[in-house]
Amino acid sequence: MSVPNYTRFLSDCFLQDRERQPALCEDDIYGVYVSWCLLNGQQPGPATSLWAAMDQRGYTKQHRDTGRHEWPGLSLKGPAAVDYILTSQPSLL
Repeated sequence: MSVPNYTRFLSDCFLQDRERQPALCEDDIYGVYVSWCLLNGQQPGPATSLWAAMDQRGYTKQHRDTGRHEWPGLSLKGPAAVDYILTSQPSLL
C-alpha cells in the first residue's frame, strides 16, 4: 500500500460551500479518509497528518466546547463517503 495523496482525497470526498453546509466533525472526516484509503489501496496515515494537510490546503477548523474540532462548510461526496455512511449507519441498509 502506498502513502495517501491528501490532495486527491480532499478533492474526491468533499465539497466546500461555507454559506450552505453545516460543519463536519473530525470523526466523520477521518472515517471517510479511512474508507477512501481502503477503496484506493492506500495505507491510512495518522490523523495529525491529515489535519496538517487540510490546514495547508486552506480548510479552516473550529474548536468546539467539547475539545473536538469541526470544519464548517464541508459536505461529503463520492464512493468513500457512501462507504463510510453505510458502514457507520447500518440502520440505513
